[in-house]
Amino acid sequence: MEAGLRIRRFDPGRSPDPWWQEYRVEVQPGDVVLSLLHRIQDEIDGSLAFRYACRGAICGSCAMRINGSAGLACKTLIDGAASDRRPVVLEPLLNTPVVKDLVVDQEPFFREIRRTRPWLIEGHGRAPDDPLDYAAGMNAQEYDEWNRTAVCIRCLACFSDCPKRGQDQSFIGPEACVDIYKRAYDVREGESQSRLKRASGPGGVFDCDRHGVCVKVCPKDVRPMRAILFLQDRINDKGGRPGK
Repeated sequence: MEAGLRIRRFDPGRSPDPWWQEYRVEVQPGDVVLSLLHRIQDEIDGSLAFRYACRGAICGSCAMRINGSAGLACKTLIDGAASDRRPVVLEPLLNTPVVKDLVVDQEPFFREIRRTRPWLIEGHGRAPDDPLDYAAGMNAQEYDEWNRTAVCIRCLACFSDCPKRGQDQSFIGPEACVDIYKRAYDVREGESQSRLKRASGPGGVFDCDRHGVCVKVCPKDVRPMRAILFLQDRINDKGGRPGK
């Protein structure tokens, strides 16, 4: 059995403009998109560039747009991606500069992450009585969302497909909002209030247009928009938007 892949190519050393290229590749049972990309690179076209690492949906390196939505190439089965004999369409992630073919420059994403200071800050935060009781003071919904943040692999899927980020680059993006949420709700955090102030300011959680695409494309079910809504509620409960 064969499958077609239609790939958006870009090589700045060859042309200033991207182009589309199609390949026909032999498919084995259980093949994922990443398997076929390796087959193309090894047997058909060694110039094709893509990023990968763990091959187990843990590192997020192989994120790309598959049939119009961001996803992990190592997790997306060809059987599910191909339909009606049409080729599987692969493109680089959005909202990031393309380096070559399916490889993007991740700096815009990580620049927003660094702005959130994604680490615990010592101060007036308290250690829980039980070292494992990080959920003290959260209700069940808040704890469920906070716990989900631990499985985020920073694959850029939500950053890529966020319509708000595409329209306005001042918006920090869904994952950066998740990082703020994770720290602001941690009872050990010493600067929760300053994190909430950052979240409420320009480009923060109140700039989210609630499209919900981040929830749809997240391969780990982190549900970034729900974290954003919880942050909005907490900021409002503390007297409105402190960044204003």
